[in-house]
Amino acid sequence: MILHFQLRQNRARSLTGARLYTQGYAPNVLLTGLDDGEKEAVPFYLHWRSQVLMAYGVAESALLFDLVSLNSYQEAQNTADLMAQKGWKKVLVVSDPPHMRRLESVWKQAFAGSGREFRLISAQPYWWQANRWWSNEISVKFVVNEVIKLGYYQLKY
Repeated sequence: MILHFQLRQNRARSLTGARLYTQGYAPNVLLTGLDDGEKEAVPFYLHWRSQVLMAYGVAESALLFDLVSLNSYQEAQNTADLMAQKGWKKVLVVSDPPHMRRLESVWKQAFAGSGREFRLISAQPYWWQANRWWSNEISVKFVVNEVIKLGYYQLKY
C-alpha cells in the first residue's frame, strides 16, 4: 500500500498524510510536484514538505518523490506505473475537497483494468466549509479553478 498526496499552499494535506501514515494505513508516502510549477523547483518544494511530514512522524525512509509529474493526470499515471513496479495494489490519495471530483475522474481512468485500487481522502483545510465555500476567497478561487480544469481535462483526457 502507498499513500499519495498532492501538496499545495497549506499544511492540511501534509497533516492528513502524516496522520494516515502514523496510524498505519500505509507504509510509504509519495510526494508529488507542483501543478504548473517550474520543474527545477519541484525537488525543493517536495523537500520542504517532507520536513513537515517527518516532523509529524513519517520516517524519512518511507518517503518517495515524484519529480516528473506536472499535473494531476500525470501524477495518477506515474503513480499507477510506480505501483506496478513495486507490486503495490492500493493507494490512498489525499487532497483538498474541491479537487476530489477531478481526481476521481483522472484516477479512475489511470487505474482502469489494472487491478489496482485508489481511495480519495479529503484533507480538512482551515479555509474550506462545504456549505459556505462561496463565502471564502480561497475556496472560491479553488472551486472556480477546479471547474475550469475539470472542463479542460474532460476535453484533453
